[in-house]
Amino acid sequence: MASASKSSLSSITHSHLDNRLDLDSILSIVSLVNLHIRRFLSDPAARKSLQLICNSSLTISDHGCFEFSEQSVLSNLYWGIENIELAIQSNCQEERNSWLAKSEQMLQVPASLEEDGSTAGIENRYIVCCSYFYLSLVQKLRGDGWQMTMHFLQSVLVFPQLVRRELAPVLWRRLFGSLMTIEDTEEAVDEAAKQQGRRYKDWLMYFQVVSYGETPPQIKGCSLVDTCSREAENQQYTNFASTKWFNYLEQAPTWASFQMMRMQGKESPEKILSTDADLSASNHGERNYQPGYSSPQCLELYAPDSPSYSMNLEVCEANANCLLSSRSHSSLNDLRFSILDRRDGETCPFSYCSVEDGTPSGSSPPQDLRCFSNFSSKFRRKYSISEAVPRGSFARRKINFSNNEKDRSDESSSYRKDNHMELLERFEKAFSTLCFSEGPGKYEDDDLEVTTIGEIFNTKKKVKYSSVKQGILDQLLDIISTSKTEKVIRESVSMLLLLISEDKAVIEDIKKKDLLLNYLANALKRNVQEAAILIYLLNPSPTEIKGLELLPALVEVACNSNGQKGYLSLTITPTSASIAMIEVLVTAFDYVTNNMHLGAISSPQILSKLVKVAMNKNLEEGVALAAILVRCMRLNGNCKKFLSQVTPVDSFLYLLRRNEKHAKYAALEYFHEILRMPRSSAIHLLHQIRQHRSFSIMHTLMACIQQAEPEYRLLAANLLVQLDMLEHSSGNSAFREEAIEILLESVASEENCSTQILAAFIFSNLGGTYSWTGEPYTAAWLVKRAGLASVHHRNMIRKVDWFDPCLQDSETNAWSAKTAKDVIKFGCSIFNALARGVQSKIKSVSHGCLICIAWLGSEMAVMGPSSLRYYACEILLSEIAHFLHPGSELDERILACLCVYNYTSGKGKQKLMNFSEGLQESLRRLSGYTWMAEELLKVTDYFLPTKPHVSCAHTQTLEVGHVGSGAATALIFYKGQLCAGYSDGSIKVWDIKGQRTMLVWEAKDHKRPVTCLTLFEPGDSLLSGSSDKTVRVWKMLQRKLECVEVIEMKDPIQKVESCGDKILVITQSHGLKVCHESRSIETTCKKKHVKCLTVVQGKVYLGCTDSSIQEVDIMANYKTEIRPPTKSWRMQNQAINSILVYKGWVYHAGVAVEGSSIKEWRKCCRPQISIAMERGTNVQAMSVVEDFIYLNCSSSPSIIQIWLRGMQQKVGRLAAGSKITSLLTANDIIFCGSENGLIKGWIPL
Repeated sequence: MASASKSSLSSITHSHLDNRLDLDSILSIVSLVNLHIRRFLSDPAARKSLQLICNSSLTISDHGCFEFSEQSVLSNLYWGIENIELAIQSNCQEERNSWLAKSEQMLQVPASLEEDGSTAGIENRYIVCCSYFYLSLVQKLRGDGWQMTMHFLQSVLVFPQLVRRELAPVLWRRLFGSLMTIEDTEEAVDEAAKQQGRRYKDWLMYFQVVSYGETPPQIKGCSLVDTCSREAENQQYTNFASTKWFNYLEQAPTWASFQMMRMQGKESPEKILSTDADLSASNHGERNYQPGYSSPQCLELYAPDSPSYSMNLEVCEANANCLLSSRSHSSLNDLRFSILDRRDGETCPFSYCSVEDGTPSGSSPPQDLRCFSNFSSKFRRKYSISEAVPRGSFARRKINFSNNEKDRSDESSSYRKDNHMELLERFEKAFSTLCFSEGPGKYEDDDLEVTTIGEIFNTKKKVKYSSVKQGILDQLLDIISTSKTEKVIRESVSMLLLLISEDKAVIEDIKKKDLLLNYLANALKRNVQEAAILIYLLNPSPTEIKGLELLPALVEVACNSNGQKGYLSLTITPTSASIAMIEVLVTAFDYVTNNMHLGAISSPQILSKLVKVAMNKNLEEGVALAAILVRCMRLNGNCKKFLSQVTPVDSFLYLLRRNEKHAKYAALEYFHEILRMPRSSAIHLLHQIRQHRSFSIMHTLMACIQQAEPEYRLLAANLLVQLDMLEHSSGNSAFREEAIEILLESVASEENCSTQILAAFIFSNLGGTYSWTGEPYTAAWLVKRAGLASVHHRNMIRKVDWFDPCLQDSETNAWSAKTAKDVIKFGCSIFNALARGVQSKIKSVSHGCLICIAWLGSEMAVMGPSSLRYYACEILLSEIAHFLHPGSELDERILACLCVYNYTSGKGKQKLMNFSEGLQESLRRLSGYTWMAEELLKVTDYFLPTKPHVSCAHTQTLEVGHVGSGAATALIFYKGQLCAGYSDGSIKVWDIKGQRTMLVWEAKDHKRPVTCLTLFEPGDSLLSGSSDKTVRVWKMLQRKLECVEVIEMKDPIQKVESCGDKILVITQSHGLKVCHESRSIETTCKKKHVKCLTVVQGKVYLGCTDSSIQEVDIMANYKTEIRPPTKSWRMQNQAINSILVYKGWVYHAGVAVEGSSIKEWRKCCRPQISIAMERGTNVQAMSVVEDFIYLNCSSSPSIIQIWLRGMQQKVGRLAAGSKITSLLTANDIIFCGSENGLIKGWIPL
């Protein structure tokens, strides 16, 4: 039985080209479907019955829960069916149209499901099949019989068994009943029905394309049947026997012929209808309906399988053909005569319908003419066909058309051969061959057919264009939206592109079509790469492109270009279009969305393929690609590192040499971004650039400096001066002089803020270096040279990874010295420009100029005393001094100190005598950060021996609040940002710039309050301790705080510190817990209840509840008691609550504040300073800076007391507003966290 089924199937599965259908057969199928659906819609009981069947099948299985999206799909199907009923019952046409529109919109949702799989326990193919069946009803109610038939056939393709058994069994038998044999299984029959249904649908789509310029096929195929039905209802059929219309009724096949063909196993709708010619000669009797019955009523008189029923259907089917020409009795398997033949060959019964302006259709003169002179060449380019087609192939091409052309030459004049009907007919056949050819060995034939189309539209005669353009457009768009065949969609898209290449106005016509972008997006996702061009030409908004979710498909097209060529007048390829749209996706949205898109394309695999595209040296591709790569480099340092190794320098130099400004600007941006990397790698890339016709490049950059927009003049100057610096000539260079003059001019000018900012940035990093992420590290490199060594101090500076190898780059020092030497040759003009820039009110400009002054000063100090350095000291010192005061960023204070130290050495020391007391005070406060401040302070003390005045006034500069997180229980600076731990277990990261703060990150991994935060030098990490008995290790990854490790403890954590690779933990139990690198834990000082600790120079100092201080050397495993416990019966009140070390002194606080040098403590001497608290008052928290000691006491928990460190005198107080829960000093600012979650900060004036 299986073999019989296979043989049965093989007999009906022919290729489209070997078994053609003509328009008569297609219209007959449309008429047949139309009649059955009309009958179904006129029967309320049948509609209700089918609706109940569908609804019962859509019941969701009880699985305990379901996805909302799945319920939405079923809901759309249910209400889509309900809306059809409401439309049928509505008496108002406007209301009916509204219900139909809603129904179609809802049914499209389940119809778009994948056929495989299930939704809410229901097979997707069942849902999709029902959706398409009811969509066919919607189209019937709208009067669109053609689309109705398309939807019905699609339901057969999805689930033929459901159509056969439940949805339309009678119609199924009429269309596919001949496919059944006794031996066939149901599966074989359904598969055969799918094959036949696919054949019908393909030819329906085919005739949509080739019927342009005529009355729409659906009107001929559907409205005619409706007309016949209405006439039957008026009982006028008996009078029509003598008219032209019913001359064709006599040609309908009889039941006997139907049975004969069925017995032979060859019956199919198109073959039944093709017997018209044989039957017409012997069957010329009248055929009337029974009196008193309309057409639908007549159908109901007979059983579906009876001969009378079939014959009555055939009557209506024959009526569907009554407007067709007499050529309809030709063979349906031969497409020699199409609808175009019939219209040109003879006059149809209603010839007046095809007359235009009184001219018969057979000889309409050419008008609204347009010449497709480039059509052939574009097709050849698309299919990579050689320009010279071998002459021997011409005869082969003529085979397809020889019979047709011969007949026409016998009947027509020479004008007919060249008129647009003949050309469109040849186009029809060639397009059919392209769309339906399958299997291997067909590519040569495809090329021939494409060449044929090219010859058609390359004719010297002008063809009528405007009359057929809209028809071609509509049908091609319909195919794109409905076809599921990749090749058909690809050819349709190609045809549209060719139409656009001839007439750009077609784009506006296409834009009017709803949902077309969605269909084109689906085509692109199915690897129809030409769809990318069409989407690009439609110019969708960035939001629309994002909504189509095209990025993966666009990347696929861009990375697999395979040397595509564009259409001649469009000058765009799928690759170009894809790259242009990728550029939109990575540049047109907010920071987060752009980065999300960039993250999807920034892998080395994709970047390597994109870089290869740049080698094509296509202008528009190169410009868009440069913008994409620039964004990738800004996103991720790994992208820049990878691109620096594989970037095709020549491809971007090609853009730089182009005359188009946007190409030059794109190249300049690319080189500006990629050169923001470690100095040794940048030098290597600069050498690569110089190897490509360096003299030409230098002149190109010089031209850019003189002619480009201000911003790009600076980018060109930056690249030019760096390329020129590679030369080791000691003389002057015209290139270098011009470039530096442009930079100096922009730094000093305040007319254009953006160019001033950019110029200051370029100049400040000209001799320095960058990280791979593009962050300028020149300031960090200089600060490190100034002696900033403390881990805590370095973490007050933003955006610097102090463990980055580029800060140890060996080539940075040599490049800095050489560049500074060449810049200093410009003399006083350099410092005059920098003096104006450092006074700028724009923060980034003054900051950049300060870096540049510090860089040049450090290099001039190496060169020795000079008049230029003294001149610079005179004009710069007073401005630089402003950066020394508290309130400036720590790196600016250190750079200003570096400037003062270098410019005042030697002869300039006399300038220090003019320093005010305030400046001396600032240097004294900086002395704890850098040795240079300490040295300068010694000089000023020498010139000004009087004791300096200490200003005790403080001003609030900061207030950070976050409602709902509880008390701010811990504070610390990490990576230049303030991290705060809260009682709800969260850690928040605040970015502070002056008096402005912004929450940049929040993590809530702890389950209970965060009690402490500290820095962990190995891995450049942050530690947090919590009452939930865990210590967490955090790292800043991609500018986000990520927990990388959790260390479990047995007791709640009170305090955490680090000593080398060891983590020191104080818990509520006795002793100090030492967590080693292996995460093994040991306890030291087991007999002591430790309250607080501090670490300095490898030594740990512990404050205990018995008021003793223990000194522990973790590495040597040695401990000693440097302060014995106080002998008192009130031991619990003598606890040391805070201990810290400042400038070699150990300070502790409890019932009193005491301080001595470490040596004195070891001698067990009396403390060198002592501050007694009021009776019953304990110090809860303490912080020490150069001039002040800040205390928070139990008697006034919301107040910070200010004491002079040198005189042990209380000089002021700061009110926090609520109970203080944490205290921190950093960069001479005192911070406190309070119970209400606020963080406040004050600086001394």
